[in-house]
Amino acid sequence: MASVCAGLRSGFWPWANTLKEGYPSIYDGAKPTPHDDKKANFIRAQKDVEVAKGRFSHPFGPDLLPGMYCMPAHAVPKPNSTDLRMVTDHSAGPFSLNSMVDRSQVTGYPLDNMTHMGEMLIAHHRATTDNRKSLVWKSDIAEAYRLMPLHPHWQLKQINTVDGMRYVDRNVPFGNSSSAAIFISFNSLVAWIAKYERGIRNLATYMDDSSGFDYEDDLLPYPPYQTSFPRHQTLLLELWDELSIPHKPKKQIFGSVIPIIGIDVDPNALTLTLSPKRRADLCDALYSWAVKPVNGAKANYQLKYWQQVGGWVNWALNVYPLLRPCLNNFYHKISGVHDPTRRIWVNNSVRDDFAWAARHVESSSGVHILSSSDWDPSSADFTAYCDACPNGLGFWYPALDVGFHSPTPAHSEMTGIFYFEALCVFCALTDIARRTARGAKVVIFTDNLNTVQIFNSLACLPEYNHLLRRSVDIALANELDLRVLHVPGEQNVVADALSRCLFSVALDSAPQLKISPFQPPQWTLGAAKK
Repeated sequence: MASVCAGLRSGFWPWANTLKEGYPSIYDGAKPTPHDDKKANFIRAQKDVEVAKGRFSHPFGPDLLPGMYCMPAHAVPKPNSTDLRMVTDHSAGPFSLNSMVDRSQVTGYPLDNMTHMGEMLIAHHRATTDNRKSLVWKSDIAEAYRLMPLHPHWQLKQINTVDGMRYVDRNVPFGNSSSAAIFISFNSLVAWIAKYERGIRNLATYMDDSSGFDYEDDLLPYPPYQTSFPRHQTLLLELWDELSIPHKPKKQIFGSVIPIIGIDVDPNALTLTLSPKRRADLCDALYSWAVKPVNGAKANYQLKYWQQVGGWVNWALNVYPLLRPCLNNFYHKISGVHDPTRRIWVNNSVRDDFAWAARHVESSSGVHILSSSDWDPSSADFTAYCDACPNGLGFWYPALDVGFHSPTPAHSEMTGIFYFEALCVFCALTDIARRTARGAKVVIFTDNLNTVQIFNSLACLPEYNHLLRRSVDIALANELDLRVLHVPGEQNVVADALSRCLFSVALDSAPQLKISPFQPPQWTLGAAKK
């Protein structure tokens, strides 16, 4: 808290070296005022607003002074709106401001997402003992990034040019790679105050949007807007007023079903829904990347477009969480690349992953039921234990007294024990799908924590991705609710013995055990197979 307050007093410093070696003391990347009258007039009007609010300085003339940089400004449409927003492109030119940002300091900030909202809704639903209905609400901070002051040294780099006159931009702009981190740092503190000082516990915050839920009969008046809101929405608006955080009436909404980050949330049915249009748009984007160019041509896109489509797919994973494997080759392809203008080739693995995801989106209902995974492992319909060693794989079902063994594939391109542990879990899942009815709850135990991690996160290195994709295919085709959990090695005696071909040891622990051989599918023997 102290660091954020200090940052507000002196202005945030975007973790940059403003004297970067080889960069000129003055750089002018300004573009002429747009020829489009609507955009030109918007930029002029927005400049006047910024000057009036003290976020732009008054004009100081047509020339830059030593130490000053000017980046091009544009008027761009706001997402899902015809309104315009003024954006300064800090990635433009050979001496861009974003290239000065120290990326070792600007780390990723995890945002609350629909998973967090879902967990809170499930807990709320479980605690509701009567038939009271709930409302979901969303509140939006006005101007967001533009509220954050910047260090005076960095302000020298933020010169804006309008009609040939120069203005110092004193606040965080739209267009700098550190802008989101700065605003999230501030808004995280506000969310902490809301939760722990004002008791708004069911609160999810995504950038400048805050959302929550209340019972539909629990409203509180909010006199400034001459209306009533759900109790905790009113409390949040009152906190924002106390902290002088601006907001507008039209952005404070609530109802039985409302969109949050573009996804319809129903707190009573416990569903997250993607509209048919958004599903179609998503599939179009995925297929556009999946199409292989003809006549030997190759497709490549700048890093910033890779990041945009990655963000879009990550957003869709709120409704389609099992499609996470479609990003494993994607992120591996762009890892270590920081220049937003660098062009990166699209390879066949990325194309195939995106086409796979698009096919699943097309065949889905677009509805994610939050309560589907709200069950205890002891109530599973099928429980299996798995283990692997350099010489073999083994899994068994305690409830059926049935076990299976396979020698390690002799000609596999994959040789690491981690791969064999994951392969064993996949083989157990394949066998379970043949035995169980649709909609079954399945638990598979393994003593390998890496395997637990990749099956629960669905994130892995490219060489394991084919196992995850096929596992998702099986789970979706059979509507299985799968959990892969850890068991200590000393409690995994039977599976360990099966993997090592120590059948007498296995029978000592499970005397009625019937042991059979199995063979992993041929396609699992090569990392590149899909």
